Amino acid sequence: MVCVACGARPVGTDSGRCFGCAEAAPGWAAALRPANGLAVAVYVLLGLNAVVAAAAVAVDIWSDLLLGRVVDGLGDVDFDDFDAMDSVAHAVNGVFIPLAMATAVVFIVWFYRIRQNADLLVPNGHRLGRGWTIGAWFTPIAQLWFPWQLMVDCWRASAPLDAEGRRSTPSEKILALWWPTWIGSLIVGRIAGIMVGPVHPLVPGDLEHLRNAIRVEASGSALRLVAAVAAIVVVNRLTAMQQARRVDVNPIAARTAQEARVQALVSAPAAAAAPAPAEVPRDAASEGHAPA
Repeated sequence: MVCVACGARPVGTDSGRCFGCAEAAPGWAAALRPANGLAVAVYVLLGLNAVVAAAAVAVDIWSDLLLGRVVDGLGDVDFDDFDAMDSVAHAVNGVFIPLAMATAVVFIVWFYRIRQNADLLVPNGHRLGRGWTIGAWFTPIAQLWFPWQLMVDCWRASAPLDAEGRRSTPSEKILALWWPTWIGSLIVGRIAGIMVGPVHPLVPGDLEHLRNAIRVEASGSALRLVAAVAAIVVVNRLTAMQQARRVDVNPIAARTAQEARVQALVSAPAAAAAPAPAEVPRDAASEGHAPA
């Protein structure tokens, strides 16, 4: 007999459901809403973030090379070179802030939908409440690891099921790449900002210090690039895992199994209440068949 909830896997519990549906919320298959459309929007925005981060790395390398020529006294660098580099840097910085804000909004909306679905798949498998999928990003200190915990719990709750409905253990390596590189990019970027603060470009001794700050900034942009690419993979795999759980559902088979189970449950008490056939006493039967 197949599961009365999904109609795709064999019954594994007394409730008539497979192991996966038994730990899920009642009616999860109808309530689960795949986040495919939101995921596409996140892909595009994260891809643009990756491009901007790569451009920032290129600008930082360009700046470092120009300053290196000045420090070395080569004399082949003029203000036009710095003006060109500065124009590109302003263009990159002008795109970065609105793009980052748009990405944050769409990513959080996607994340909230994913958490809603994960709550349906494993209601008791989360360490933090659903509201933290929004609040965790804006709460000091907690923002360093709460989003990571939330993502890991959703990842595990959305894991594929085996033939009997037991959740598998998908690799979390991409999560281990995404989150440290993202946090690292924030920390390194903050360090670069502090280093640039006391630097005066017209003081010859400060130019080398400025080059070091630019190199640190380039490292932060490189980490942001890696984090953006890793985030695309995370969004893709998590969305696909939840979509696969929904696609596995066979509503016709589930309805048939449910009707058969209801019929069996109704028939069982009726069969138990039916009177047993009367037995003929052995003595009477012997007398009736005794020879003359």
